[in-house]
Amino acid sequence: MSINRRSLMKLLPAAIASSLLVDQPHVPARATSARSPLIAKHYQGTNLSGWEVALGDALYVRPGECPVTLRDIETVHEPVHSELRANLQRRIILAHNITFKQIINNEALQFVHTCAFKFRLPYLPNTDVNADLNAQTLEGGIFVWDGSQTRLDYGMAFQWGLNPWIGGESVGAFGVMSSWINTHGDNGTWRNVGRLTPDTQWHEVKMVVDYPRQTTALLFDSQPYLTQFTSIPKPNTWGTEIAARLQVEIISIYPEPTALRAMHKAQIKDWSWTWKRAHYAFLPSIRK
Repeated sequence: MSINRRSLMKLLPAAIASSLLVDQPHVPARATSARSPLIAKHYQGTNLSGWEVALGDALYVRPGECPVTLRDIETVHEPVHSELRANLQRRIILAHNITFKQIINNEALQFVHTCAFKFRLPYLPNTDVNADLNAQTLEGGIFVWDGSQTRLDYGMAFQWGLNPWIGGESVGAFGVMSSWINTHGDNGTWRNVGRLTPDTQWHEVKMVVDYPRQTTALLFDSQPYLTQFTSIPKPNTWGTEIAARLQVEIISIYPEPTALRAMHKAQIKDWSWTWKRAHYAFLPSIRK
């Protein structure tokens, strides 16, 4: 079994140090032009058709169950939305669906990336141990992988805690919104940055990463939440390309101790991703 990186409250401490709630200071910058940054690229879609699906690293298998594979996850495309699904066979496992769009571009670190999408739960998680549907998290992020020089993955990510058995304000609790942080080249952890009460309504998230200035912004339904510009090391198996990546993720409910077998579903629609040229002077390089 393995549960890596993702903080599941059944397995992690109940609090994160308050010092982690202070965002990194912005790097001073001076515009070199009075013009607004030019839109260099723009992508959008009603659903996630054409995106890739991968198995994430938040995995668990109760002894006696077969390993988690791609057969345990899928993303289905309808005309007006896509639906991410995890633990399709309703086994005693934790399954992690990452659905992502990747764009290889050697200049990706020179842009301000702004992305948005709408999301909803088609059901409300509950504490019925026999429920067919239940949830651990819904997550998303925007990153640029620098495989050519630093071999770091730069960007930001959020996590919406959806396990109905976990109460309070700790990371992973029901309705708690968290953002990904890391320091000193570690792999990172989640921090509590607010709440979004789970329901079955459509919500909109907006993420902005200004790579030249190494700053970020996160909004849910136009409400801002704290975030951090992160740099995450990755395994040697990652490639040598420079690749931007927009991703949406779900993790099925942690099944212990009562052998839960629920599937998790989340719906995504109306996504957009804009790259703008950043015109700044005297900026430190990410690649140090």
